[in-house]
Amino acid sequence: MRKHARARRVRLTLSYLDDATLLDVRDDGVGFDPEAPDGNGSGGGFGLAGMRERLAAHGGTLTVEATPGQGTTVAAALPRSRADAGQGR
Repeated sequence: MRKHARARRVRLTLSYLDDATLLDVRDDGVGFDPEAPDGNGSGGGFGLAGMRERLAAHGGTLTVEATPGQGTTVAAALPRSRADAGQGR
């Protein structure tokens, strides 16, 4: 995010719930229009579409909140399998 967002600060929050693992990444960078066809057009990354596809393949979701000039928050949620939940991970 730092490369594309020109952020000075990035905050990561990893949460383990009974039924899901959540990762939130928030930056104070330049933001972008998430509805634009190519996002911010900077290229060179994995891409939001690719991240969404990989999470969806495992039943997860990716949510993006961004506004030009106001930073970005990317939230990934991945359901925990019953085996993982029983092991207290």
